[in-house]
Amino acid sequence: MFRVVALGYRAGMIVDRLRAKKNYDDIRFVYCNADSRLLSEWGKEEDEHILLTDIAQCREAIHDDCELMAILVTCLDEDCSQKYASEIMYELWSYADYRYCFATLLFEAGGKRKAALEIFKWLTDYSDLTVLQDDLKEPYNYFPFDMDKGLVRFLDMLLSHPRKGRSSDLDDLPFGVWVTEKQLLMALNAMYSNNMPEYYKAGTFSFHKSTHEY
Repeated sequence: MFRVVALGYRAGMIVDRLRAKKNYDDIRFVYCNADSRLLSEWGKEEDEHILLTDIAQCREAIHDDCELMAILVTCLDEDCSQKYASEIMYELWSYADYRYCFATLLFEAGGKRKAALEIFKWLTDYSDLTVLQDDLKEPYNYFPFDMDKGLVRFLDMLLSHPRKGRSSDLDDLPFGVWVTEKQLLMALNAMYSNNMPEYYKAGTFSFHKSTHEY
């Protein structure tokens, strides 16, 4: 079983844009927000919607016995993400076999960007792989409607991988069970450079392996 957790308003919009491209019948989608009004704007009736009220409730709501892969999508400038992102990532690390995070880093060079970078450090600790989109390097950031379309494309490439389940076959990159960190990073870089040249040239995305010490 696969799970995608959208934390915050912008993340919910990104995941909904992803789902508008096609159906992902093998994926469980979870939407999280601390604002009930914003929470209700995204997702479908059959999805799980979690209203976050405190850290303990956050952990209880996200927890599951075991899943093969879990992906957290979050935008690091939002108050909701700054409060809950690291806790959710830790919870996903506790039970999923593979844990990825897709995060965006906002424009502002002031306090929120600095705070976002601190959250990012925590995310890389408990995520096997963190994909970071730097909004300052987004080639279409002057067109608001086009913002995040690169992140949507990247998520689609990963989630549409023909055999993304557990396998000992290295051809199943980036999800083969025996894949090393180096092979995973090489596979993602190849996917990125070959399919998204305008983003690759701009350096929009960067890949960060886990810093967790076992």
